[in-house]
Amino acid sequence: MSFGVPQYVQVTFSPDEIENMLNLSKAAPFPDKSPIDCSTPWKLGVDHQYLKNLKTKFETEWSWETLEKKIAKYDNYLIHYENGTDVLDLHYVHVRSSRSNAIPLILLHGWPSTFFDFHRVIDSLVNPPDEETPAFHVVVPSLPGYFLSTLPRRDGFGPYDIAKLFNGLMTDALGYPRYAAQGGDMGSLFLRVMASTYPQSLLLSHFSNLVAPINPDVDPSTYSEIDKRNLAKFENFWATGTGYFAIQSTKPFTIGIAIASSPFAILTYIGEKIYGWSDSNLVNPQDILDTVALYYLSRSFPTSVMMYNQSGAELQKLQEKGILPIKNKFGVSVFSHDLGGAPQSGIATIGELAYYKVHSYGGHFAALECPKELVEDLREFFGQHWLETS
Repeated sequence: MSFGVPQYVQVTFSPDEIENMLNLSKAAPFPDKSPIDCSTPWKLGVDHQYLKNLKTKFETEWSWETLEKKIAKYDNYLIHYENGTDVLDLHYVHVRSSRSNAIPLILLHGWPSTFFDFHRVIDSLVNPPDEETPAFHVVVPSLPGYFLSTLPRRDGFGPYDIAKLFNGLMTDALGYPRYAAQGGDMGSLFLRVMASTYPQSLLLSHFSNLVAPINPDVDPSTYSEIDKRNLAKFENFWATGTGYFAIQSTKPFTIGIAIASSPFAILTYIGEKIYGWSDSNLVNPQDILDTVALYYLSRSFPTSVMMYNQSGAELQKLQEKGILPIKNKFGVSVFSHDLGGAPQSGIATIGELAYYKVHSYGGHFAALECPKELVEDLREFFGQHWLETS
């Protein structure tokens, strides 16, 4: 395993690329009405009127210049990585705190997210309001195949390879021998592998959503109302909301190439996921449009969905007992409008659950929907346990 020298990169796209993207969206045919009448909005997919409004906003109000300035606020880098036949260039943001006792922290996004999901939490993590509040050196990579990060050509580049990459980024490339991590969605899968495989360097892990088994030794009648709700939501999601998972796990070339051909196709596909997995009171259309633009302009949608084919089987195994135990303390934040999950007793079977907090609002995209709450949770958990572990 070897890393090159980090290279500063300015994230920019030409006016012609931006204009072409918006013109393609405008040229995309839009139906006058949904295919059939449905009494339950969003049941059969994206809501017709919501999508129409998003499309109009994208074509008439959205600004690349605004997004570009937000990205440029933080230093972006590319670093070359080689491990055997695996070769890739990794994009990441790295922001160091001025505090000498700051905690190195890597933040891992999932799908259909990007590194930019974390833009609302970086400042607060790096620059806390006082000396008593923990500070962090923040590292936010783009997953392999996402945005400017390339994907190795080898079929089978999976969770253990990605865990090795990110652990090496922190310890070898950036010089943090011990660090903490946070992840959600597919990022939580890679974090789970890292926490199981590299406990000597990854000392604490926090998850904003986590797949875990059911504890067979706990009587379901003793579940809390929160546990019952989360389990029911997850079972419903698995029964009615995982069509994307099936096709991305089995035929990623087909869906990847088709959706990537049009910014409006990406808007439709990703927009439905972001809205449907979020707290509807907290969804910001701007976040959806920014995400769509980053996928389209970077031409990374086809490689992003490969993650499900290369890692989906491991993700499903996480519901089995004894798979990938977390070897150091970990914490979980539950947001009530997320996709649900295992009861707290099930989560506790995979390691030493040292922090568990439930929020009555927020959804799957915690860093976008509830940045203040996520920052507070990270400060609480890492602040309480970092010194005792490091």
